[in-house]
Amino acid sequence: MADGQPRHSPAGQRVWEAACDLFYREGIRSAGVAEIAERSGVGKPSIYRNFESKDGLALAYVKAKAVPSRVWLETARAACPDDPLGQLRHVIAEIAEQISAPGYRGCPLVNASVEFPHRDHPVRVAVDELKAEYLELLAELVSRLPVRDHRTLAYMLQMLVEGASVTTQIYEAEKSATALKEAADRLIDSYLER
Repeated sequence: MADGQPRHSPAGQRVWEAACDLFYREGIRSAGVAEIAERSGVGKPSIYRNFESKDGLALAYVKAKAVPSRVWLETARAACPDDPLGQLRHVIAEIAEQISAPGYRGCPLVNASVEFPHRDHPVRVAVDELKAEYLELLAELVSRLPVRDHRTLAYMLQMLVEGASVTTQIYEAEKSATALKEAADRLIDSYLER
């Protein structure tokens, strides 16, 4: 299913769609169970039967939103076989396209990390693990390039991605997307061994 979402009953699917929309547009903490019930047309008891708790629903949302990052890496490998630099540029271009899309409100995982500052909360634990996993996938991709210190380069690229995601909320989205691609190319070039 889209965004790696779990399968649900028809009522559970309506809850899922309403919750994902509200969580992304308004924030996880701002969206109450009553609002999710009203928006989905499903009673609160049914919500709890399907998801056990709002935290359980939030956790499922965060995990589902992490799926596109893995898909980008797989797509890049398929689109540019035997071209590690092309694969990396492909991933950066996909991210640039996403952050400049209408309605983009920032990375759902970063948004959740801001809402859940306590690192021992299950949602925050999941966000931290998923972001660490993404960084490892990026480092694996970068490690195939003839660069010095691939882990540092991967970390810096991740910082560029996160920064571009945030600046789209402040400045022009297209400008941030273009700057991301240009800055990533310059950064990669500075790490290439000659």
